[in-house]
Amino acid sequence: MLPRPHAGQATILNSRRRFNIANCGRRFGKTTITSNLITEVVLEGAGVAYFAPTYKMLSEVWREVKTIFAPVVIAKNEQERRLDFITGGVLELWSLEDPDASRGRKYKRAIIDEAAKARTLEDAWMPVIRPTLADLTGDAYFFSTPKGLNYFFQLWLMAGNGGDWARWHFTTYDNPFIPTVEIDAMRNELPDRIFRQEILAEFLEDGTYFQGVEEAATVLQPHNPADHEGHEIYMAIDWALSGDFTVIVVGCQQCRTVVDWDRFNKIDFTYQREKLYRLADKWYPIRGALPERNSIGVPNIEIIRHRVRVLRGEDGNYGFNTTAASKPGLIQGLATALEHDGFKVPTAAGDELRAYEVELSTSGHPKFSAPNGQHDDWVMALALLWRAMTKTHKESQIL
Repeated sequence: MLPRPHAGQATILNSRRRFNIANCGRRFGKTTITSNLITEVVLEGAGVAYFAPTYKMLSEVWREVKTIFAPVVIAKNEQERRLDFITGGVLELWSLEDPDASRGRKYKRAIIDEAAKARTLEDAWMPVIRPTLADLTGDAYFFSTPKGLNYFFQLWLMAGNGGDWARWHFTTYDNPFIPTVEIDAMRNELPDRIFRQEILAEFLEDGTYFQGVEEAATVLQPHNPADHEGHEIYMAIDWALSGDFTVIVVGCQQCRTVVDWDRFNKIDFTYQREKLYRLADKWYPIRGALPERNSIGVPNIEIIRHRVRVLRGEDGNYGFNTTAASKPGLIQGLATALEHDGFKVPTAAGDELRAYEVELSTSGHPKFSAPNGQHDDWVMALALLWRAMTKTHKESQIL
């Protein structure tokens, strides 16, 4: 038996039209309403298409629907992600990573989940998905939390004109099953921008995370060490071996500026360490270096400790261990540094900073990353450097 819709979900079900857009805060309850929408059609013996932005997200939903509808399913195709129901109805799941995948099908209903995250939404909707609804005069539902002013936002504006379109705006507060005190706690913990977009479902002009990049990314070339004589100099390292880049940055605490750097990839760790030593010697004495410790960082840290003063992280170990718990504070520190604290960084880092994204995970925690196919090595190195330059390091005991 499906859960009973709460008031916000019932509003959508009771006032819908042929094409419907629900702009919702996280945890509004899209799963419940989606299950109801699927059930309505398959009970009639018709077909439903469900679309997700990525194959990964699709796999998560596939596991859920198999469980929800197991009692009324007579056939299941794992490879095609298709469920056949005892009524003759069909549910097929598609990833929008291939916008043409559903071409040639016919459906009574299309459900596009997390539509704002689908980079191919514009290519998929009118040329492919919309025609699949023609034979049966089918309807469509777009559910999403906003993500900048992309094609989902354009559809939202168009739906405001009425006609065959309807739209709704709900925040996380509209889900009565999420304690208000929990949402208020997120307001205090999350950056204002993220709270407004992910929880209040506001369309924000710029979907990227870092602000003030134009004013911060102004360092054109490395400085002369003589210009920083007597200043406290720190270093940070984000390691990589093949696909990603290793970035080594050097910063002056007094000037709040990156004064030197090196970025490279596909170089053996022996040579990477030599590059690090050359920068450390050039800027001697280094007050402390903060390398990322994850996986490949551990053996490198044990070796460079004989030549460079390595700082300890908050967990007491040498270097910084990047985890789902430690990364948000690290990245948020860099965001504050760029926007409010006058931290100056190389112009070469500008594009990566502008592209960097943040979203909330299913657990409600911020998840920071570069867009698909792009790198975050500059971001991580700069975030580590700012932490090294601004923390007291009482726990570091530099050796």
